[in-house]
Amino acid sequence: MEEFKIDPSIAYDVVELPSKGIMYQNNKKTVRVAYLTAADENVLASPNLASTGGVVMELLRRKVLDKDLMAEDIVEEDKQAILIFLRNTSFGSEYKITLTDPKTREKFETTIDLSCLKIKDFSLVADINGEYPYYLKKCGIDITFKYLTQKQETELKKIEESWNGIGAAPIVTKRIEMMIKSLGGNRDIMQIHSFIENKMPIVDSQEFRKYAIENKPGVDLTQKVTTPSGEEIQAEIGFGVEFFRPFYGI
Repeated sequence: MEEFKIDPSIAYDVVELPSKGIMYQNNKKTVRVAYLTAADENVLASPNLASTGGVVMELLRRKVLDKDLMAEDIVEEDKQAILIFLRNTSFGSEYKITLTDPKTREKFETTIDLSCLKIKDFSLVADINGEYPYYLKKCGIDITFKYLTQKQETELKKIEESWNGIGAAPIVTKRIEMMIKSLGGNRDIMQIHSFIENKMPIVDSQEFRKYAIENKPGVDLTQKVTTPSGEEIQAEIGFGVEFFRPFYGI
């Protein structure tokens, strides 16, 4: 496919995607991202976008230049890498956050160096179908699975939001059902659904989900911080409009 030509007047750089492209049909591993400009202050300072949580999505639509990856399809891990790039290249890597000292329960401010955040190692090896093997120990069955796309994550969120409130929303089992592609070599969707609902031991469910989370590609968003009382804690970076908030509203 011919590479999309970019207006030579637009300054940009290439950002490596932590997902390694495994959640995308085209296996896209990098994207070209334009730098923030004065025009983007209109997005960052928009009360409407801030109140609806639309700042991040609008930035992605404006700044990701590749046309073979829509902003709505970018998975969370890759969004984080793109936002970190935009912030680092525009405002520098120092990021002030407020935490609570667990010993004194007092709040304190600390500075995180975003340039120290690393992409997690990804060592899982896919088969010819792009699926990853896993063994359910309790029931003794081999499965293959895939990580969910952004479209599937959105579908899960809609199920949870539209749930009628009677009983528990089946988010856990639906997520597993979306992930598992074969069960003991069987790829029948209805049989996989029946197994998860009626036969899958809870210990296998929990261990599989833990394995998937621990091995999922992404950015390691944690940094060690020393509190005023001398305690060492793990701080985790959050995203959203507040990620850029100190720099606008003048």
